[in-house]
Amino acid sequence: MLQIDWNALWEWGKNLLGLLAAAGIVIDLTPHIKIQPVRALIGWLGKQLNRDMQEKLDKLAKDFESHKVDSWRSEILEFANSCMNRRKHTKEEFDHIISVHDDYAEYVKTNKIENGQVDLAYEYIEKLYQRCLEKNSFLVVRPDDEDGEE
Repeated sequence: MLQIDWNALWEWGKNLLGLLAAAGIVIDLTPHIKIQPVRALIGWLGKQLNRDMQEKLDKLAKDFESHKVDSWRSEILEFANSCMNRRKHTKEEFDHIISVHDDYAEYVKTNKIENGQVDLAYEYIEKLYQRCLEKNSFLVVRPDDEDGEE
């Protein structure tokens, strides 16, 4: 029967592994060779070790994205509502809501979602903005009108 020398086999395996690691590092660091085995191995190992964390991070990013869109939608609708209740706004407030709507519209277009209520509210805001521009009837805040500041 064949007797296996486990110690010799272990030493041979360690030497082979060391040789492969050294060759991989040399290949990795050589600029003219396009393959990078050590970096690929480390990258694969990192992905395997961090898979659970990546899934949690992806879910968190999705939740954040959803919250951001809801926030944009709410801000636009609340602004339109305050305008409908005859509250005056400064030009800067209108400019801000236009910027928020631009971000929201780009997101809606990119992700192909519907936004019926926001479209109607924004049309109202645009008409009111145009009217305020024509009549120069934006709310004007003067330094002496602000409370608590001297």
